[in-house]
Amino acid sequence: MPYLAFQNNSGQQVSVAVMQEDLDACGRDGNWATHGWWNLNPGEEATAIYTEYNAAYFYAEGANGTWWGDPNGPQFYVNHPNKFDGCIGIGVSTWDVVEAARVDLSGFILNKHIVNLNV
Repeated sequence: MPYLAFQNNSGQQVSVAVMQEDLDACGRDGNWATHGWWNLNPGEEATAIYTEYNAAYFYAEGANGTWWGDPNGPQFYVNHPNKFDGCIGIGVSTWDVVEAARVDLSGFILNKHIVNLNV
């Protein structure tokens, strides 16, 4: 299974949320599990998930408002600033909706794929 990790190269604290396919946990709620937050100080790296699938999605935001994602990507609910685990179709109206970027993990079986968060 590939590992998905994040490296903070931005010079500010960055918070990361991810979305991964998880039919067991979220089969009735959109098939995609959501998790957050990994709070990374400048220079830190963290492994967020392990997955058996070829793709995952992420959203990250910096302390100064910079964000990493895809305005055309799938949306999911996040709970600022609290840790959360949910499914793509589940959220509360007070939570924020973010737009996630796809990460291709197909070439990383049993390896770690690092997403560099640069400014």
